[in-house]
Amino acid sequence: MPETRLILHVKGTQAETAELPKQAVQAAISKGEITHSQLIWSPANNAWKQVREWPELLPTESLILHVKGTEAETAELPKQAIRAAISKGEITHSQLIWSPANNAWKQVREWPDLLPSQKLAPSPSRVAPVPVHRVVDGIIPESPNGPVARAVSASAGTPRVRVAAASAGAPRVRVAAASTGTSTVQATAPAPVPSNGSFEVKEHGSSHPLKWVCIVLGILILLALGGNYLLVDRPLVSSLGQTSYSNVTVYAHFGAFIQPNVMVIHIPASSKITPENLIDFLVALAHSTPQNAITRDLYERVALTSGWTAQYSFSGGIWKELGDMQQESEAQRKDFLMGQLEDGNGQPSVTGSTLNEAAQQARRDQAWLAFVAHFTAKL
Repeated sequence: MPETRLILHVKGTQAETAELPKQAVQAAISKGEITHSQLIWSPANNAWKQVREWPELLPTESLILHVKGTEAETAELPKQAIRAAISKGEITHSQLIWSPANNAWKQVREWPDLLPSQKLAPSPSRVAPVPVHRVVDGIIPESPNGPVARAVSASAGTPRVRVAAASAGAPRVRVAAASTGTSTVQATAPAPVPSNGSFEVKEHGSSHPLKWVCIVLGILILLALGGNYLLVDRPLVSSLGQTSYSNVTVYAHFGAFIQPNVMVIHIPASSKITPENLIDFLVALAHSTPQNAITRDLYERVALTSGWTAQYSFSGGIWKELGDMQQESEAQRKDFLMGQLEDGNGQPSVTGSTLNEAAQQARRDQAWLAFVAHFTAKL
């Protein structure tokens, strides 16, 4: 920077600018009397630039860089040297620099003041901007952070700059002629890209294999549900509808929906089933159970549940015998039921033991109450 004197923008003063020696500006920056956001006129760029954009004015600052693999593993280097090494690609953005303010190591990408400036290209425009060949002297900003600048003349008639909204919404910068009769220049900013622009998304010619896998699985699931409804659920519900328990809701399907030798009957707890009519209902349900539509024989196992998984089960032959006990007494049916009742895994619900008759009867009564509670509505 060959200039020995700089023009500093001093907001709030009468003149608003001050021409100071370069060394005085550097000293004031070091003392904190001039902030990094204040502006200095750059004749080379014909524009105002913030102090932070003048690296030669900023005090030399050393940073501790973590250099992995070296003997010391850290190196104290001037800030400008680190910035230059980053620009050349000699220091990657993932390397670490010690931050005294945070008392921790931070990656280079977390130091925006060290990274090279990346300015985005303007959006393409159909209307080319009008070049401004005229150099405006004496322009000072409205505020250090604002994008609008205004021209102040020490004597007479220098141009003033203001921003006016155009009819299409794009900002236009106008330089209005002052009393000296200078020419007027207009610069039109590039038109913004429309927010409702259309974008076309094209699929590849061939479908992804996972798509076909999902389609095939969906078809198989629908076939399994449809088959269970036609072969198991509808025949059972239709047959039970001809009894006095046609108003009791039941669902049926193959075991795991794909095991044709097992039938699962869902009996949601209902107020229509009571401890007094539960045995009679089960006899009617067993009598209404059709043969296996695939094997044309009895099911190997029939499971009962009030939820989703099997809670109690019977062998197919025992379930058929229970359905044929329409003429037996209530006590006979109950004794038969409790003697053959098994859990969902096929294990007897009431096991034999060395207990006396009274203790065994108490155990059977307890098992019966638990069985009844699954299928009757709780009051």
